[in-house]
Amino acid sequence: MDWLRKKAARLGAEFRNASLAKSLFFYMAAGAVAGMMLWTLSKNLCESWFKVFTGEILRENVTLRWEITHEGKAVMGFLWFWYWYGQYPCLAVCCTAAGGMFLQKKIYPALKAVQDAFGCIGAGDYGREIAYLDGDEMGGLCRSFEQLRRKLVKEKRSRWMEQESQRRINAAFAHDIRTPLTVLSGCTEFLQKYVPKGKVSEEKLLEKLAVMQHQEQRILEISKTMTQLHRQEAREVSGAWLEGTILVQRLGTAARELAAEKNKTCRIEAQEIEGNFFADGGLIEEVFDNLVSNALRYAQSGITVAFVRKGEEFLIYVQDDGTGFSPRALRYGTDPYYSEDKEGGEHFGLGLFISRMLCEKHGGTLKLVNSIDGGGIAAAAFLVGV
Repeated sequence: MDWLRKKAARLGAEFRNASLAKSLFFYMAAGAVAGMMLWTLSKNLCESWFKVFTGEILRENVTLRWEITHEGKAVMGFLWFWYWYGQYPCLAVCCTAAGGMFLQKKIYPALKAVQDAFGCIGAGDYGREIAYLDGDEMGGLCRSFEQLRRKLVKEKRSRWMEQESQRRINAAFAHDIRTPLTVLSGCTEFLQKYVPKGKVSEEKLLEKLAVMQHQEQRILEISKTMTQLHRQEAREVSGAWLEGTILVQRLGTAARELAAEKNKTCRIEAQEIEGNFFADGGLIEEVFDNLVSNALRYAQSGITVAFVRKGEEFLIYVQDDGTGFSPRALRYGTDPYYSEDKEGGEHFGLGLFISRMLCEKHGGTLKLVNSIDGGGIAAAAFLVGV
């Protein structure tokens, strides 16, 4: 019984995956066989009833057939007609039924799945999956539409992420620029109130002007960062075939030079980086420089850099030996204008955000974690072609 069930399941799978032409031929052949079987059965019934009514054998008494017909006996005429020509209406009825079954089983379910999914998409719901598993042409059509739906979902999610990123940038920009504007407003109000009265000494006036100049310079620097962010958002990924060992050597050399400028050490590790892969080398180098610079800022004596290839991913780990990321930095460290260095002056907290944005453009991610041995780790992943 198990063997029969497996055989039936295999035949059912083959039938579901058969082409529409083969399926239609099977349905029409099944309809023709059913029609001939129906006619054979009805033919025997006609012969039996004819013999009951006339006492004659229908197939052997041609004269009697025509006499009965011309006498107007409709029942006998119908029996005679069906006996000799009933195969045609039987075939027509059964083949029509087979065609209807073909439409119900092979065409309408796929069309309904596509129609329902596109109705949901038209209503703004992109989550309705086009589920049709048969391997025929209609299944291929549904899979093509499903790929289109997923592409629409991906593009919609990408646009939403871009809008959300822009919203966070604008909010952070407004937050950071509020302090300089507040200081400028206070200084302006002070000068407007006391200068006309002659109550401001030259020393106090110069002090206020110096404060205002500093805040104006800070506003200009923040504005420059906005231009830089917009330029990075508009950047396109441009891939090329890269040799893994050469790329790692170049990145390692740059990391050692940056560490030497800070009088700190840099240890390089590499795993399975041999071979070529397709990626944007310039983008990877920019992310790497940002991560190394950030790690050196908080390292006590040095950093460790690890390169790893895992299938279609190129991974970079940059670890410092400092105090590690704070809980808040682990959560918001890659957001725009986030910085725990309150006295950083020219440091606006954009390095990790730009690195995250570039990683995402390259199909990867950027994550911040703390090492169990102490220190923080920035893990950058890039999707590469192999």
